[in-house]
Amino acid sequence: MVKVVTFFLIAILVLGMFGKLRMPKLRKPRAGAKKCPDCGAYLIGKAPCPCTKTRG
Repeated sequence: MVKVVTFFLIAILVLGMFGKLRMPKLRKPRAGAKKCPDCGAYLIGKAPCPCTKTRG
């Protein structure tokens, strides 16, 4: 039983190391993400920002 737990923990550590090595390569900065000039919320699609509805 101790051997099984030890092998399981080693396998989890190895997977964690591979995941840490790959994650910086997968993250790409979002170029062209639009923000509302008034409130700073991200705009999705072509819809107006909800803060413009409350103002007027």
